[in-house]
Amino acid sequence: MPKRELSEQKCPACGAPLRFDPESGRSVCDWCGTSYEIPDAAAEPEGAAEGEAPDIHSEELCCYNCRSCGAEIVTDSVSASVKCPYCGNNIVFTEKVSGGLRPDGIIPFRIDKKSLPAAVQDFYKDKKLLPRRFFSESNIEDLAGVYVPFWLYDCTYQGKAYYKGFKDRSAREGDYIVTIRDHYDIERDVSMDFKDIPVDGSGRLDDALMDSLEPFDLNGIKPFNMSYLSGFLAERFDRDSEEVRRRAEERMMNSALSIVDANSGAGYSGISSAGNDLQASPITARYVLLPVYTFNVGYKGVKYTFAMNGQTGKVVGDIPTDTGRSLLRRWGTFAAVFAVIMLLVSFLSC
Repeated sequence: MPKRELSEQKCPACGAPLRFDPESGRSVCDWCGTSYEIPDAAAEPEGAAEGEAPDIHSEELCCYNCRSCGAEIVTDSVSASVKCPYCGNNIVFTEKVSGGLRPDGIIPFRIDKKSLPAAVQDFYKDKKLLPRRFFSESNIEDLAGVYVPFWLYDCTYQGKAYYKGFKDRSAREGDYIVTIRDHYDIERDVSMDFKDIPVDGSGRLDDALMDSLEPFDLNGIKPFNMSYLSGFLAERFDRDSEEVRRRAEERMMNSALSIVDANSGAGYSGISSAGNDLQASPITARYVLLPVYTFNVGYKGVKYTFAMNGQTGKVVGDIPTDTGRSLLRRWGTFAAVFAVIMLLVSFLSC
């Protein structure tokens, strides 16, 4: 395994490791208590060449030497920030966030991990079918704060959408009311701009879970600075913008059509889609890191996967269902419906 370069965030006052503190938005030293403002821009790491693009699909393990204790650290090819397991030093692998792999921006963590248990409890509170002992017996495991790679897409959809429509009108003819239906071919000109549509670039994280964490406040994007990574894990993308572009196109197309469909029926009794010739151009993408806590909740030997938006505090994940409570709820609904039916039958038979 080749040995590679890394960067360490050290306190200028005492030399201890720095970490990024979400509450203050500053780099802090837990040893001497000093904190430092993070500048809006940081210089490219020395030796990083613009346009460097290592093979993002490589599964090669990489070996690094911790500059604080000298230990060898072995990690996978997509991790961009880790903590030394021997001395606790926060380490950023510069080659994975520089040159052609340098992010265009980052949203720093705003939620501290100590707030996570309360957020999870709040997520549980309206879930009526949770097992009764889940609150007292479940526990959070494998907690990690991770900067997840995302691609943000911009594009314009233009073209025409086609519909078949009809209008109903009524007229009296002698003793009868006659309904007349007129049919129409409908065309709608479409021009719709999309900006910053997010799609995660990590093949290791579940796409549906990452989609569920939205929305992120993208106004909070800051110029990339490695200081934000200290104390957190970070990944570089292992799916480039072309690989996940189709997901972005589908999201934008579905959004465009839902808006056009909702506005095309005005003045008609009903419409149905007859196709479209919408085209996207141009599509551009930028690369950002977004803050996510990933963790499992253990309950009776089973791990349920969760994630939390590290900017907004939104929690998503899998939860168990109490079979007994679910059956009772279904029987209660059935009993209520049955009672209403019996009342109607009794009323009609009188």
